[in-house]
Amino acid sequence: MILSTRRPASRLATPVPAENGANGQPNSVVLGPNDRLVGQLYIEGDLRVSGTVDGTLEATGDIEIAGGGKVNGDVTAYNRLTVGRDASLIAGAVRIARLTVADGATFSGKVSMGKHVAEAPKPAEPVVPVVEPFVAEVPSVVVEPAPAKPVQQKSKRR
Repeated sequence: MILSTRRPASRLATPVPAENGANGQPNSVVLGPNDRLVGQLYIEGDLRVSGTVDGTLEATGDIEIAGGGKVNGDVTAYNRLTVGRDASLIAGAVRIARLTVADGATFSGKVSMGKHVAEAPKPAEPVVPVVEPFVAEVPSVVVEPAPAKPVQQKSKRR
């Protein structure tokens, strides 16, 4: 019996544009229908999402969510965000220069729009204070016994 280390050919390769950053041409990245991204993605150029993204997307060009693509996370597009009719975007924050949402698309999020908004530097991450345990200082209490009644001694008669 011969065991193969090759993966099954159940998935088709995602097409890569010919001008993928060569000779000064802008990048163009495609996440295909079977692709899934969990985390953060920063692209110098354009991004097309037909798969699933759980995380943060940022692109200096256009972001297009189309062909049943689903994005759950914050999105920043320095140029344009397009959400196609079969696509879904559920976000906390969407920072974009321009926005196009097709009929039938699912879109949710707080939108900040304008050229200056998308290119603004991201705010610094909030500083999380270090929580130290609190130890209450309890004043010491001294309890004195009640004064003793004088003991009367019986005198001995001689």
